[in-house]
Amino acid sequence: MKSFAPRQENARHAQGVTKRSIVDRARRGTTTLAALGTFFCAALLSLSSPTAGATTASSQASPLSVTFVSSGEGWALTTSKCGAESCVLLKRSENEGQTWSELVMPTALQTWVNVYGSLSDFPQNQPDIYFANSADGWIYGTIHVPASSSLPIAELWATHDGGRTWSQIVTNTLGMRYQILTMSSSNGWAFAVAWHTENAFGLWRVPVASNTWQRVSTPTLYQAAGGSTMEGALVFRGNGGWLMVGNDRGATGLARMTPSGRWVKWNGPCGSVGHSYAVPVASSSTDLLDVCTIGGYGGDVATGTPSDLKMNTDWLFSSHDRGVKFTPLREVGDGYTTQWLGGVDSMASSAPSEWIFVEKLVQRGQSSIQRLEISRDDAKSWTAVASVKSDVFNSFFGPVFFTSRGLGSEIVLTTQNTSSLFISKDGGLRWVRSDT
Repeated sequence: MKSFAPRQENARHAQGVTKRSIVDRARRGTTTLAALGTFFCAALLSLSSPTAGATTASSQASPLSVTFVSSGEGWALTTSKCGAESCVLLKRSENEGQTWSELVMPTALQTWVNVYGSLSDFPQNQPDIYFANSADGWIYGTIHVPASSSLPIAELWATHDGGRTWSQIVTNTLGMRYQILTMSSSNGWAFAVAWHTENAFGLWRVPVASNTWQRVSTPTLYQAAGGSTMEGALVFRGNGGWLMVGNDRGATGLARMTPSGRWVKWNGPCGSVGHSYAVPVASSSTDLLDVCTIGGYGGDVATGTPSDLKMNTDWLFSSHDRGVKFTPLREVGDGYTTQWLGGVDSMASSAPSEWIFVEKLVQRGQSSIQRLEISRDDAKSWTAVASVKSDVFNSFFGPVFFTSRGLGSEIVLTTQNTSSLFISKDGGLRWVRSDT
């Protein structure tokens, strides 16, 4: 998010380091952030195939956002060249990303998303797309008129026929301001986290087939006092739910959903060891995993923290009581001197339980190798499943999503202006490029 919150800054441009997740995240200004989750992967190849029906677009397509549902259907917003100008196209796949066709957007929606025809600000401000099922989906984000001095506006569009038609949702009457950070769904409801005041966020929900949004009561979700762009996360599993907002300074707003559907105050996975913004991965409504950086941004830990949890090390934590209490299992990445572990994926959805994926960066002069490793024994041992060489220090991984035990997707920024989509159909062991 930019311009309306002067205390924040664009961390990627200010620090000149690689980043990943839906909005820019930094860790002490020195490292590429890694991915923990019950999912993760990457590759650095550019897209090249034109889409059937896209008669005016060139073949140089780069995805901005992608969403899949358990049936294997997927939707993507992808940048391309439309004549001499850049544009953003809406694509749909019916076969787990093997082929894509273009869907027509309303003029107003097309005009808005075309503002993001360049990936220069990816992934801070670009529009996102999310589908709860084969029919009901949303395109959301922020709109800011460059020539205007007014504050940004939260933008939200809905479809209930698989993306064939779209309707705009008036967000200011709902109390949404500036930007919608993230969306997810659970048990027939769609949820959205957005700015609500100048220094706090709110939660809204709607029946997935409806446009009648309503505000949900939560503990106060504060903005950070400084640091990188604010981001948000919603994690659902069964009748459990977890909400988090924060940035590189830490988690500043947390809430947990009880089985009755009420959102209550939550200390979070890393609350006692530095309050890092680290979103958990849920394998059930009671069982969660997370990686916490001991000390967080400010180097603070609670009195009584075990002495083996050394400052600035990364530890795997687990909970078996819906996230009420987290306990350390073991240090993650001990002994690696040229790889850095960082935050956890901010949009954890579903994935094979007890599988942990970590992205590591090895810097070699001006080149770098980004490697994906998987653990199936709670981080006791690791196996590499993918590695990528990059000559561009600004390349980085986007969030990884699994919509079933097998089907996963990820966007990786390959250069400052190009990206690629990769699909896994075996739970993250093998990844193949999908040409949107």
